[in-house]
Amino acid sequence: MAIRQVTRAGVGLVVGIIILGLLVLGGMWLVRERGEQARREEAINIADQQLQAQSDEDIAIKPDDTSSDAPAKPEPSATTGQTETQNNSPVTSNPPAAATELPQTGSGVISVVGIGLLSFAVASFVHSRKLV
Repeated sequence: MAIRQVTRAGVGLVVGIIILGLLVLGGMWLVRERGEQARREEAINIADQQLQAQSDEDIAIKPDDTSSDAPAKPEPSATTGQTETQNNSPVTSNPPAAATELPQTGSGVISVVGIGLLSFAVASFVHSRKLV
């Protein structure tokens, strides 16, 4: 077994590969977290729309009925006071797109640049191998 001498270039290459690997893993984690957050927001928007649709329906209880059978209104506690102030903020959400439309993702320019860089790297590698 031949033992090779460790050089600065070799150490730099290994450190660079490790850093790139960590960046890729961090990017994948970030994309996953943003996707979960987007799904939660979409579910909240759908629930809000359903609540709005249900609140627009006729109410079964007559508003002029002032009988004593009505339950007493609970007094707000510290936690409900906080949630009420948070819920009073206006919700400005875009309506969901039609199910037949696909969302526009990414850019065509980025893929062309990526393919060009990959082609250049492969051509340079093949050219350097022919010279040796």
